[in-house]
Amino acid sequence: MISRRTKGLFIAAVLLVLAALFISVGQEVVPQKLQKPLGQIPLTLGSWRGIGADQKLDQGTLALLKPTDYLLRNYADPGGNLCAVFVAFFALQQEGQIIHSPRHCLPGNGWQISQRDEVKVSGPGGSWTVNHLILARNLDKLSVLYWYQGRGRVEADEYEDRIRLVLDGIVRNRNDGALVRLTMGTPRGVPYALRLQKQLAARLIPALQKILPSS
Repeated sequence: MISRRTKGLFIAAVLLVLAALFISVGQEVVPQKLQKPLGQIPLTLGSWRGIGADQKLDQGTLALLKPTDYLLRNYADPGGNLCAVFVAFFALQQEGQIIHSPRHCLPGNGWQISQRDEVKVSGPGGSWTVNHLILARNLDKLSVLYWYQGRGRVEADEYEDRIRLVLDGIVRNRNDGALVRLTMGTPRGVPYALRLQKQLAARLIPALQKILPSS
């Protein structure tokens, strides 16, 4: 079985070749516009309802991420379970302004990734593979779902997303995309939280397709 390190090195080499090809053909990547602001993602997603005002990122985080647009909103289900939804959209990804993997930016303040895998999300709009992280700090745990969405695709694997990013820049003159992340506490256990998150994700993905730039 190929290790993640070996896979990462192979993908890095492929990206270098693709980048050289991109430069040689002289293609110009064009920023893409959202069909609507992210703030217009529906407040009602299935049984989930947006609660409270949309939150703002601090200036330090904004300066680091440099998103074109973003949304940070809490959703609640009829049982009172809360899930934080974060979406960051980039109209043009380039050096210093590119999607950061949650695997690298989420650990901190005592939180560590204790488990990582991929899960299937199925709903009325289709079926998709997304990432699932369990963050642990002492006896507390958080369940996190995240994926990369844009240009008509939903990707879990960040390496594959980077390859498609470069290819779309060459073939389609665009490399826009969004990071989507759902974070939830686990007072009733990780499996329970994950089941609810998958229900929300199944509604959020098709809702985002109507807001992100057309594929």
